[in-house]
Amino acid sequence: MPRPAALRPTLPVHGAAWRNASSALGRALLLAPLLALGVGLGPGLSAQVPVRDAAELEKQLDRLQTVGSVLYLAAHPDDENTAVLATLSKGRNLRTAYLAITRGGGGQNLIGPELGDGLAAIRTQELLAARRIDGAEQYFTSAVDFGFSKTAEESLRMWGHDRILAEVVRTIRTFRPDVILTRFPPDARAGHGHHAASALLAIEAFKAAADPDRFPEQIAAGLRPWQATRLLWNHYLFTDEAPAPPAGSLTLEVGAYDPLLGRSYGELAAESRSQHRSQGFGVLAQRGRRLETFERLEGRPATADLFEGIDLTWSRFRGTRGLATLLREAREGFRPEHPAGVLSPLIRARQALGALPAGTLAEPLVQAKAAELEDAIRAAAGLWVEAIADRQRLAPGDRLTVHAALLARGDGALALESLALESVRPEGSRVLESRREGAILPGNAPWKAAFSFAVPADTPLSQPHWLGGPGAEAWAGLPESPAPFRLRARLKTSDGSFEVTVPVQYRFRDPVLGERYQPLAVVPAALVTFADPVLAFETQAAKELRLQVLAGGAAATGRVRLRVPAGWAVDPSEQTFALAHAGEKKELSFRITPPASAASGALLAEVDLGAGFSGARGLVVVDHPHIPLQTLLPEARVRLERFDLKHDGRRIGYVMGAGDDIPQALRRIGYEVDLLTDEALAREDLARFDAIVLGIRAFNTRPALQTLKERLHAYVAAGGTELVLYTVNTGFPGINAAMVTEAIGPYPFKVGRKRVTVETVPVRLLKPDHPVFHWPNEIRAADFDGWVQERSLYHAEGWDARYTPLLGMADPGEAEDAGALIVARHGKGHYVYTGLSFFRQLPDGVPGATRLFANLLALGHAHD
Repeated sequence: MPRPAALRPTLPVHGAAWRNASSALGRALLLAPLLALGVGLGPGLSAQVPVRDAAELEKQLDRLQTVGSVLYLAAHPDDENTAVLATLSKGRNLRTAYLAITRGGGGQNLIGPELGDGLAAIRTQELLAARRIDGAEQYFTSAVDFGFSKTAEESLRMWGHDRILAEVVRTIRTFRPDVILTRFPPDARAGHGHHAASALLAIEAFKAAADPDRFPEQIAAGLRPWQATRLLWNHYLFTDEAPAPPAGSLTLEVGAYDPLLGRSYGELAAESRSQHRSQGFGVLAQRGRRLETFERLEGRPATADLFEGIDLTWSRFRGTRGLATLLREAREGFRPEHPAGVLSPLIRARQALGALPAGTLAEPLVQAKAAELEDAIRAAAGLWVEAIADRQRLAPGDRLTVHAALLARGDGALALESLALESVRPEGSRVLESRREGAILPGNAPWKAAFSFAVPADTPLSQPHWLGGPGAEAWAGLPESPAPFRLRARLKTSDGSFEVTVPVQYRFRDPVLGERYQPLAVVPAALVTFADPVLAFETQAAKELRLQVLAGGAAATGRVRLRVPAGWAVDPSEQTFALAHAGEKKELSFRITPPASAASGALLAEVDLGAGFSGARGLVVVDHPHIPLQTLLPEARVRLERFDLKHDGRRIGYVMGAGDDIPQALRRIGYEVDLLTDEALAREDLARFDAIVLGIRAFNTRPALQTLKERLHAYVAAGGTELVLYTVNTGFPGINAAMVTEAIGPYPFKVGRKRVTVETVPVRLLKPDHPVFHWPNEIRAADFDGWVQERSLYHAEGWDARYTPLLGMADPGEAEDAGALIVARHGKGHYVYTGLSFFRQLPDGVPGATRLFANLLALGHAHD
């Protein structure tokens, strides 16, 4: 069954990202050496040139001896097995990567209200943080996470099977892994349609990547067919009671202790997995021996090891004997107290690598080793390089100053040959200013230089490429766009030259966290943000629409106007603004008059800065302390909704859980909403509220509710209405978010795992005469039209007879379930538990869902 509504409001628009994708990922992944040098991977990874401690450098020298690669493939952020990734990357010294089919924007968020694009940005950065710990690389396809799916068939249809298969094949042909691992089996055991679909794609792509007749446009663009040696399914090992793997399965020890790291790979894996904070996936470290098992799905059989029969040495590539000898010399000569002692063989190895035959140099694995070698050279030299901008946000045409600093803290003599400041663009870098230096870097004393320049007018904006921004083709498959500017330094020793490239970033002092780095954001000179993304009209009366014009750059003067659909009116037609400095804001208001009858549409803002009106962009800043600042520049628009809505009781108490935008959605339609702290719940007079709502996952995130629930139930018994939105009961202790108490209602029921994922399925009123369907709004079948991304999730089950189920629904082919909405009388009041996805519907202004929610809030005023 099609699910178009789910894609409308919250999910990324990839536009023409793959319209001409024949060489997109090929070009993008050939940037891997640049990425390893710090281009575009975020402050946590590339705030400066990394200076490793002696143990890390020794590990890096070990890694340079091994030449092999593995690609791990699954559906979402947090699906990857970090124990396997850490063991293969840090223990086996293999080039290891995780390919996530989606960015996870269709899931839930435990740390804030962001959904859709904002959540996808968070989860992308959480993956990068995880990779910085377990040592793997990160790639994506352009598939959109449209929410939970029960079948692989639906997932592949929604993603576009042929398009996503082509992207997986392109990744394989470009990365050229020796072994491919998949997290899930290709059937119902995967537990999620996306999971099973990822395995089916892996199986099909394993074969298709080796067939020159499949996706020949990739071959024409310069990629070569590639046959990985084998494809293996990494079995689940969530509990000690997991079933035994099939006979002949391979094993991998993932609990080994590494004395150079001072930790086991299991401990690394726990730290890596715990970066998925928006999913509540903080985990305890597992210490001691632990085996992961693997079942062959395709390819050459093996009896003892995942990489059986695969040459993992430099001898697999022609002309590398001398290079391998120099790398061994560096490893054998390494002394922790004198890392600069290996500079000579490392730099000579870099020269030898650059002299390899062209065919060998074109190998992605060799390019990755070149980046690792540059990293080792910088670490051995104790070299620090950074490029710091004088502001975090800027607009094309602004004047920007970049302060460069180089610091040689080792005892090897380094000369700075040249510096170049470059603009990074999808079509390639452009030198803005270069200098020949010839200076000897003083020992442990900063060498500084400054660049001041006008930001070119054609500098790409910082909209993520995966949202259809600049670089949608050139950087496709990469986790994020490179920084807009970078500094390239060429240095020389007596043995030869090498280069260091770092992104230009913004640095500031956080009074709590200390030194912090943030990525630069190039934004339009004028941005338009609305007070609310939805403007709802319950009657034909006009409403005020407030917006804010923000100077993205140094100054901005111009006009703003609003375009509305036919039948709607806006007054005035346009307004002027004059902003004198960066960050200055001006508030403007317009009067919007709706049509007489029900209608919906989009209002768009346009800005004229002197060259005519064009579509304006808004500014969304995703700011969480565990990830770099994320800047999104969505189209400046408001959803307009005209529908009949009645209230009865307007004073609402709201107990925020994991975070949602329902309070804001209620305020815009006339409710007074107080956000209630634990202290307010414990001490204040709750009788003043017509209803109290417990937001999504409140019983996962508010420990005080374990006892305060009794006060809420007393409020209900005295005549109040308590409305509990979905919570999560995983059934796996310590995984995701456990409930603070399972006794969340005045009478027993359990929170189950059932859900209805297709938001267009019919809904049956089980008790048509119940007040919920009549007061103060008459609920009809049409009120269940136009819902977005899922009907409901985490249904009630096993409820006490005193609860009344009100709605029946089911996904296609399944039996009807009645646990999406249950209501009980308790004393003089009403208790409601609902898994209906109100947290998506109300912020998006879905009329029918809003009317039903208003009725639930008014239960205390309805007549039975």
